[in-house]
Amino acid sequence: MNEGWANLSPKDGFLVTQQAYLSDFDQKVLTYLYQPIIGAKAFSLFLTLWTELQPGVIRSQRKSHLELLDILNCDLPDFFAARQKLEGLGLLKTFSGSDTLGRFFVYQLVQPVAPDSFFKDGLLSSLLLEAVGEKRFTELAKQFKLVQVDVHDLKNVSTDFLSAFHISEKALQEPSLVIRETQAEFKQASQAKNEVDLKADHTGFDFKLLQSLIKKGFTTWDSVNAAQKLILTEHLLYGVDEVEMARQIAQATDLMTNKLDPQKLQRQFANHFTGRLSNTTNYVTPAPVTSEKQDNPKSTDDQKLTAEDLALVKAAKAYAPATYLENLKQAVHGGYVTYGEKQTLKNLIERNLFPVSVINILISYIILDREATTLPNKLVDTVANSWSRAHVTTPEAAIIQIKQFAQAKQRNTKSQTRRQVAKETLPDWAKNEQETKQNQQTPTVEKGDQQRLQRRLSELRRQHKEEK
Repeated sequence: MNEGWANLSPKDGFLVTQQAYLSDFDQKVLTYLYQPIIGAKAFSLFLTLWTELQPGVIRSQRKSHLELLDILNCDLPDFFAARQKLEGLGLLKTFSGSDTLGRFFVYQLVQPVAPDSFFKDGLLSSLLLEAVGEKRFTELAKQFKLVQVDVHDLKNVSTDFLSAFHISEKALQEPSLVIRETQAEFKQASQAKNEVDLKADHTGFDFKLLQSLIKKGFTTWDSVNAAQKLILTEHLLYGVDEVEMARQIAQATDLMTNKLDPQKLQRQFANHFTGRLSNTTNYVTPAPVTSEKQDNPKSTDDQKLTAEDLALVKAAKAYAPATYLENLKQAVHGGYVTYGEKQTLKNLIERNLFPVSVINILISYIILDREATTLPNKLVDTVANSWSRAHVTTPEAAIIQIKQFAQAKQRNTKSQTRRQVAKETLPDWAKNEQETKQNQQTPTVEKGDQQRLQRRLSELRRQHKEEK
């Protein structure tokens, strides 16, 4: 069960921003394509946050989550579940921070993808089909499909800009001060957005290098660029570098259309790649940490780790998760990586919760500590959720989290054992003392005395009736 909402308080503040401009058409796409997937509560949350957008809002003017909960008429667990759905589908980015006023969250609304991109996306279209059924899915596809008129035999008689508008050449060559200042502001905002996007992607994969390699072949770059998410996931899962990825893409290209076939690329990795990556350890680049506390983990976490723990950390940083799991299973019980395990790892990577080194520690914990022969999806989700709430971002912190859990479990076990032993077995001196007390409190009565007492009690009852 997901209890991440326990770390959220109604007193926490919130601000709302937007990553791109949102239009009425975006709302239509949300209503018809996204709402069946995310549900009414998540849909209402997005629209409510949309109405809370205010230009130039500052942190000191933020509202509390209590106001948001009142508007939505829901509690914290429902709010958190709705927020997760929006985050999972890429409609919302959440950032947290704190200042003198307390903790606050910044909710950044993300523009939904265009309908054509939505239906081309295998994951989104599959979720929609599952939610609405085949008949409604076909209706929605027809509703959002652009109808193009064949104009190849027609003449374009549209008026150009300069024919419709007249502007002096001086104004074009020397824009006014207000225009130059406004242009500079928008340019700065655009650069800041690009920097944020780059910082959010710590995969270490160079798409520019991949593009230069792809252009040497026959695969169209547009088809490759459209599969960026898939490429990054396979890179993190299997530890593939740009050169090997370009070779795999070439093998997964449709020779008739010169376009990348994403499903074929997935099958190639799933069927052939796991066992061939034992030596590609240098390709894995864990996500760099961002906080000051994490910049130098050796000063804190490393002091709590043994030499064996540090060796485990080194191995976790060296291998891609699929290779790490395969090597670990072969070393422990000679097993192999199943398709379900690959999907579990892929789903975990796509959530972007941890760097690959932390994922490898999670694998070690389940296979070694929990002695599981496979990676159960529910157990992986449980551990990942717990570590996410604990803000685990490094393999060192993950190992410490495992140790703390084991110590707490051991303390609880000992406490229960002590209470059970104290209740069931007593030392001799305690037994003697207890027997003495029982003898003092409940003296034995001989059989003859009991009969006399019973006759005396009967006589008292008879006298009591006569007096009445």
